[in-house]
Amino acid sequence: MYAAKMETSEVFCSFTAEIRYIVMVSICISNNIRIRGASTLLRAAITKALTVDNPEYKKRKARRRPTWGCSPKLTLYSYEGADLIVPRGFLGSLQDLTMDQFVDIEWADVRETGKTARFGSWQASYELTKEQLVAINKCVVKESGCLVAPAGGGKTDIGLVYAAELGKVSLWITHTKDLLEQTVKRTTQCFDSVGEVGKLVEGTVSWGSGKLIVATVQTLQNNPKLIEQLNQFVGTVVVDECHHLPAACFMEVVGQLKAKYMLGLTATPDRKDGLECYMYMGIGPKLYEIDRAGLYESGRLIKPEIRFVYTEFSYEQASVRNKINSVDAGGEELDYRELLDKLIADEERLKLISCNILRQSGYQIVIADSIPYCHKIAQKLWEEALLNLRIEVVHGPLQRYTWRVCRGEAEAEDMLQDGRCISYRYNKAVKRWQVKVPQYSAEQYAEWSISTAQRKQIMQDAADRNIDILIATGQLVQEGLDLPHLNHGHLVTPKRGDVQGANNGASVEQAIGRIMRVDPRNLNKQAVWWDYVDYNVGVLKSQYNSRRKVYERLQLKCPAKSRRKGEDIEKMLAGLTW
Repeated sequence: MYAAKMETSEVFCSFTAEIRYIVMVSICISNNIRIRGASTLLRAAITKALTVDNPEYKKRKARRRPTWGCSPKLTLYSYEGADLIVPRGFLGSLQDLTMDQFVDIEWADVRETGKTARFGSWQASYELTKEQLVAINKCVVKESGCLVAPAGGGKTDIGLVYAAELGKVSLWITHTKDLLEQTVKRTTQCFDSVGEVGKLVEGTVSWGSGKLIVATVQTLQNNPKLIEQLNQFVGTVVVDECHHLPAACFMEVVGQLKAKYMLGLTATPDRKDGLECYMYMGIGPKLYEIDRAGLYESGRLIKPEIRFVYTEFSYEQASVRNKINSVDAGGEELDYRELLDKLIADEERLKLISCNILRQSGYQIVIADSIPYCHKIAQKLWEEALLNLRIEVVHGPLQRYTWRVCRGEAEAEDMLQDGRCISYRYNKAVKRWQVKVPQYSAEQYAEWSISTAQRKQIMQDAADRNIDILIATGQLVQEGLDLPHLNHGHLVTPKRGDVQGANNGASVEQAIGRIMRVDPRNLNKQAVWWDYVDYNVGVLKSQYNSRRKVYERLQLKCPAKSRRKGEDIEKMLAGLTW
């Protein structure tokens, strides 16, 4: 029996040795990874590892909504002829997989190592913390990957030192011009001989001293020749706010870059749509995460006090009726939009918010996900204020028209004939009828439009502490806004927090992070975060509960829920002295 086993083993070894001799797989690493000649077993192992559940499909199934046209799985690989193409972030897993295969691998690494660049010494006045130094060391020893650090944790400093330590010409990618300018400013402050920082933004192509080039992803997407040029000498890429990578423009740009070293920076890796797998596959695995508790203990972050203000706003969804006076709830998107329109129009809620803002002292930021609401709050504050407060509203460019979902072709036709829309269409992607409607009147569009120069000036005034109350859209300020003197934050429109057991309340986490930075000119700074709760509306109450989960995850103490809905409002109004 033992002899028979030995004989079988020898035959198997001889067989596998013959396979190893015959099968040859070539793997080329560049902006992506090209695999040629993979065996059936290896190909199956790779495609299985790169096939994941589609979060959107799972969400629709859980809500018992139609799943037509929504695939149950996402495939993070593609084919070009017989070649299998996989993302560069899969390299580590691919190396592990190939070790278990009876094949010979011919590896070819044609990534660009980049030209040498010296940034000079880091300025001593910008001292790095022990944890930042640990994070830099963890990232430098790896070729590609992601760093996770809370807002205020010094991601920009880590990214800059990472690039300087590698000593290669570096490309820094961001998605807004404001973040680009902040990076340029920080670079020139922190390095003594980096020279002029290059800029690729809004038609401007400046290579600077050729050591560090900062670019917006939109500029690179619109200019493929720039990417070709960068691929000839850039050896290090830093992707700021890399949780945006699943966006088409980010994937298209980052997927073309051939730099050997790539680092993604983010404070909120978990996405509401569950597509963070694209981030890790497009860049690389998580290399290090800075612990928030350590930042609190070291005094690098401030724990704000959380205060909930309960409003009396209410909304009856079933009040929406169609032409024959029967209840017509319509689509989910339309109902929620109408709910927000009612919320924005509620004068009592607006007065409650403005009264509370005017009671506070110091520097305040008011965050709303509605440009009209930003301006309504500003107007209310100007009307109610007894003092000459410095108030500014800032937001992105206005879009005069937008496409909104309607209940069907008949309603779209009625809206067109009544002049309530200017055109309509059937959107195959969402399988819904949509109408093109004005978002703003001609007067509002003219009055509220903010030019790039005006926006830049407002942000500079805010940084110079020349603004008492900054009212802004969440999209504009929730990432990268560095105003450490802010000590009051107001979240005045509903936001969803952590849901389904995941840490995906990124927008709430980013928003409250604006007041958690330490103020070097006020070391005793205390911060308060005001969360306005519309407790009488089911969906908004649910969002409030999900925001509480974000605050608790951030290790912030939440006050107990009010026993009576109007209790907080009565207490606050009773304390008014004007």
